[in-house]
Formats: sequence, structure tokens, C-alpha cells
Amino acid sequence: MRNLFNRNFIYILLIAAEIAAIIFLCIWIPSYAPLAAVFAVIWVLNLIASVTVYCKGNAPEINCSLILMIIALPIAGAVIYLCSSLYTKDRGSLKIVGNEPQSGEENTVKALCGTGGAGYDRAVYLKSGNEFFNLLFKEIARARERIYLEYFIVRKGKTFDSLISAIRSAKRNGAEIKFLIDGIGSAFKLGRREKKTLKSAGAEVKIFHRLKPLFYTGLNNRDHRKIAAIDGKIAFTGGFNIGDEYANIDSPFGYWKDTGVAVYGAAAKIFEGMFLAVWNRGCEMQIEDKGEKRCIPYFDGPPKLSGVLEDIYMTAISSAKERVHIFTPYFCAGEKINAALSLAATRGVDVRIIIPHIPDKKYAFELSRTYASALIGSGIKVYEYTPGFMHAKSMVCDDRVYIGSYNLDFRSLRLNYECGVMFEGEICAAAERDFWDSMRLSMPFLPERVKPLRAVYRFFLRLFAPLF
Repeated sequence: MRNLFNRNFIYILLIAAEIAAIIFLCIWIPSYAPLAAVFAVIWVLNLIASVTVYCKGNAPEINCSLILMIIALPIAGAVIYLCSSLYTKDRGSLKIVGNEPQSGEENTVKALCGTGGAGYDRAVYLKSGNEFFNLLFKEIARARERIYLEYFIVRKGKTFDSLISAIRSAKRNGAEIKFLIDGIGSAFKLGRREKKTLKSAGAEVKIFHRLKPLFYTGLNNRDHRKIAAIDGKIAFTGGFNIGDEYANIDSPFGYWKDTGVAVYGAAAKIFEGMFLAVWNRGCEMQIEDKGEKRCIPYFDGPPKLSGVLEDIYMTAISSAKERVHIFTPYFCAGEKINAALSLAATRGVDVRIIIPHIPDKKYAFELSRTYASALIGSGIKVYEYTPGFMHAKSMVCDDRVYIGSYNLDFRSLRLNYECGVMFEGEICAAAERDFWDSMRLSMPFLPERVKPLRAVYRFFLRLFAPLF
């Protein structure tokens, strides 16, 4: 009986059944010609779709999920994929001139996405909504030349009203204002009245990939960036969107923990270039690379530029000697990053990850716990932030911090338009202090024994996570 459930026995059984089916068709082909023709068409269509998946060069997890979808939905899956693969618009390419790489990491980022390193005068680490929005609205109100805003979520409320007030002040100063809003992230959160208010305040508004029927294939590539570029001299990025929950004015999930950073100097110009690359479907700009310190801005812009952060994180984690400390609201990274984290922990590196204890999306929470359970055995320590929802997105790796809009999930790593920046020195020290402060408010995550139905649910979540 035990052999009936052996994998090899099942494989042999399936192969035998397939051979029997082929022999049967060969004998009865005259009688079953129409049926055989239908199966042949389905097989050819699935084969074409599967070969297309393979030739795309995606991560193995994504290829596996796509091929499973094609097999599970014999015609529909292949048609859906082949239609989606027709979306090849190159939107978001950026070329920066005037900043020569000064290190191997800068050279790598220059090759990956075209930005490289840049000088800056000062930077401010922002660990709460009050700090972030107070500084952001203050700098917007003082703008004299131009303001470029790019956000995934813009929600009506008090924070939005404060932004409108700051924009009106900037407009009186003569500033040009452009606002790029993701159509999916802000769907049903920002009404016509609020868009009209933005325009009346003086902002030119564009919606990135408006909510359209499902056959619109570009819908799966979302603009998840959080960028505010002001006068080409100041730039903000991080996890903060425009909404009251981010400022802890009205948060349904307890205290909303987030992080961001403001950078002053030449590096801010690169974030302006990231914005213009999406606004204008491409951008080339020259910067005056000067400043007392250096940082490395980076970004992803699918379909051609994707997986940039995955490569950057892989390099950083693989070279870590002391610590890898990660904030992430969703944790379902690919095997490359998981393997790098496991190997780092095996080498004796202190690897710690803080995820939410109170979820905003239950399926994402289940997925995060599934991946966390698989990694704990290698010595990685995972914690759940108990005061509320952990939305911060950063990684401290030895003496460097990577902070931006990226979640550690397949969507951010492969499908979305994202951005971030790497700092050393005082910003890294501030991020490390914030991590330990947050860890003291967190509880250790321990794998739990799950019921069979929940285990099946988690299995399918993990199986198709690369697609969603």
C-alpha cells in the first residue's frame, strides 16, 4: 500500500496512461479524427504558449506558475498568456549622463537600470507619517520651479487636503506641478471631485493604466512608486502614499508603521528623471554630480527593466558579513533571495525580518507566514510587528541601507514600476536604530501546525504567488 503513494510509482502510472492513450488514438484514429484534431490544436496552442514562457527568460517561479496556468486552463490559459505577452511598451527607460561610477556597486546599478551613484548634500530618515508629511508639505509649499509627484495610492481625506494646500502655495510661487497617479492603486479611493480639486489647484494630472476590462494586458504592470521631486533639488521616497492611514489619522489596522527618506542635492535630480521617464515614456538627462556624500538611486520599469532590486539585494545579502535586517509588509520573495538569506544565516550573519502582525490583506499575510515558516529552519529570525500594520520597506545590510517602494514579493520584484535608494553612514545608522526600536515592539514568529484545508490553501497561494 505504501508504494501506491510513492512519487515514482505515480510518475510511472502517468507515463503508462499517456502511452496507452497514444496507442488507442493510433488504432482508432479514423473514427476519432475530429476529436484527435481538437486535442492536437489544444496541444499545439499550449506548446506555443509554454515555449513563449520559456523564451521570455523570467524567474523560474514565474515560468512554473505560468505553465501550470496554461495546463490547468487548456485553451483559456494559453490565450490569456499569449495576449498578455503582446504588451511590449517600453515605458520608463532612463539614461543619466554626468555621473561616472565610483564603485563596483555603482557600476552594477548603472548597467542594470542606467542611474548609478550620485552626490548629495544631506538626507533625512523619516520613521513616521508625522515626520514624513510635515517635511514633504513644507518643501512642496516652498517650491519655486517644479513639483513632480508619483504615487500608487492617493486617497481623499485630511492628508490629501493638506497636500492640496501645499500645492496651492507652490502654484502661487509660480511652480509647475505634475502628478502621476496609479489607476489601480487609487481606484475607488480618489473620486472625480478630488481630481478636479487637484487640477483647480494647478496640478497637471495623469492616470497610469486606468482601470479597464481584464483583457487590457498592461493592467498587471502597476506604478507602485512613491516619488516627490521638488525643484530638482529635493526628493522624497519610501513607503508612504497619500492617505490618512499613512499619517495615522485614520488607520484601521492599528499603528501604521512606515519609513521614508528625503535627499537634498544632485541625487534628487535622478528621482526627477525617474518621474519624467514614465510621464514622457522615456528620459535622458544630465546631472551635475557633486555633493559631500554619495548614494545610489535605482528603479524598475517593466517589461524590459525588471528584477533590478532582486539583483541588487542578491549582491548585498551575498556579501553581508554582520547583519541583514529587513522591514517588509509582504514577504514572498523568489528562490534567489530566499537562498541568499538562508546562506547568509548559515554563514553566521544576523538575519532578521519584521513582518506585520495585523494584516491589511489576509491572503498576503498567509503567504508571508508560509515563506517565513520555510526559512526559520536555516537560522533566520522572523518577527511580527504587534502595534499595527508594518508597511515599511527597507533592508539594512552591514553598513548600507536600501529604502524605497519595494515590497519583498514577486509583484514588486518583477511586475511593478518601483524605485529606491541606497545610503551609507548616518542614514543607515538611523534605519538600524529604527529597526531595533520596532523589533522591541514585535513578537517572534513561530511556525504553527496548520489544519489540512489551510495547508492546501497555502500551497495554492504559494503556487500562484508569482502571477499576482
